Amino acid sequence: MRLFLIRHGETVDNVAGILRDSALTNHGAEQARRLSDFLAENRPPLTRIFSSTLQRAYKTATLLAAKQSNKDLNVTTVDSLIERDFGYYEGKTNRVRKGPNREEHKKEPGFVDVESKDNLGVRADVFLDDHLLPILDDEADFGGAAEHVVAIVSHGILSSSLWRRLLLRLGPKSVKVSREVIAARGQVVLAHLGGWSNTGFLELSIQRQDPPSSPELDIILPPVIPSLDEQATTTHVPSPKSPIVISPPHLVTESSEAEMPIDQLDVIGRVSVTNPTIDLQSSEEDGPRLLEGYRTTILVVDGQQHLQGLKRQRGGIGRAEHDDKQQSMTAFFKRARKD
Repeated sequence: MRLFLIRHGETVDNVAGILRDSALTNHGAEQARRLSDFLAENRPPLTRIFSSTLQRAYKTATLLAAKQSNKDLNVTTVDSLIERDFGYYEGKTNRVRKGPNREEHKKEPGFVDVESKDNLGVRADVFLDDHLLPILDDEADFGGAAEHVVAIVSHGILSSSLWRRLLLRLGPKSVKVSREVIAARGQVVLAHLGGWSNTGFLELSIQRQDPPSSPELDIILPPVIPSLDEQATTTHVPSPKSPIVISPPHLVTESSEAEMPIDQLDVIGRVSVTNPTIDLQSSEEDGPRLLEGYRTTILVVDGQQHLQGLKRQRGGIGRAEHDDKQQSMTAFFKRARKD
């Protein structure tokens, strides 16, 4: 599977700094069109597009679909992909939310707090279990003969949560970072890949590893009974029937990484992971379904190649709400040349 986690284009309320759903600006629509052109020209055709139900994400997703070669490709909207619910602070600025009067706000009638990170994780898990993992299963059923190329258009905070929940499910140390990403960004902390620019995208390759050509056979040898002298000096060896515990990459934030003892931190290349013990044999009731037998490569982090050379239109036009009936200056001059 080739997977793209994409943030929506710039919105009117992004510009105003207000926590609320709103339409794309003219600049945001141009960002989405540029991303659409970039993916259509430089990546395999998309086979699925998922989107948040909020208008800014859905509009971005429909612009992506418009340039795909498969004209029957539809956008599937999913409620669990919507942005964090800011409760009382919806329609207010982020400065108010993070200001010194938060405790006073809680005393106001009808106060609803911001959605918790735990609940964001639950929503991300719902999407993974209901939508993404079945696509991976479909690939596995057909032996990887037909690779799916999936775009998920959502929001910055939700996309970060979705990536972290996906990371939890990946096999032990099965995630690697491309040389291009390391060269561009330096040290990469897997659980904290950085912010999400408008129409910035995380690109992943998730491939099933080939099974071994022949199964390993357990060879049972007759027990060797040591002599009395050997018994006196032999150290205890764990039983081969003892449970084997494998350590998958743990979620690390920049702050938690700094507090972690160095002997608990693995640095593979320049990628930081930690190793808590998690029993991969645990059932889904004990935790999320883990993706065993897959290898994942991070190909692009916050990709913005499509935005090179893009400048905001002057005179407030770029910040204005986008109207599909309006023509961009570029489209106007293209039409004039044809005439």
